Amino acid sequence: MRPVHGERRLVETLEVSPGIGAVGDHWSTDRVRSPGAELALINAHVARSVARDRDHPGHTGDNLHVDLELSEENLPVGTRLELGDVILEVSKDVHRPCKSFHERFGKAAAQRVARANRRGLRGRGVLCRVVRGGHITVGAEIVVTRPPTVS
Repeated sequence: MRPVHGERRLVETLEVSPGIGAVGDHWSTDRVRSPGAELALINAHVARSVARDRDHPGHTGDNLHVDLELSEENLPVGTRLELGDVILEVSKDVHRPCKSFHERFGKAAAQRVARANRRGLRGRGVLCRVVRGGHITVGAEIVVTRPPTVS
């Protein structure tokens, strides 16, 4: 969670709400926020690989670290992610490495995740909107429902 710009707080349970994102996160008061970016997810293995302290990779700025392949092929726009009573929807917004990511993890890490983004792998992660709010607890199972394919 990011209570104020530049601060990160790890929590065991995260409350999320449509239009707000993570309750207590500064996203809802950001002047340049996008409705498709209420929550940011990063692959936990990617977070660990870019972290300077691999045992504590939690300060990426993302709301959730997940053990899930986040590629465009695996999670096309519109995919729903159910975590307990919470439903998130993958948005079309691209999750790019920001200035803080560059500062925290270095130029090489930012370039690596940007390269993965260009290949559709979503190296930096994925952005979601909250469809149904509730509480997400560490270790929650993620149920993936992909949108129907158009032929």
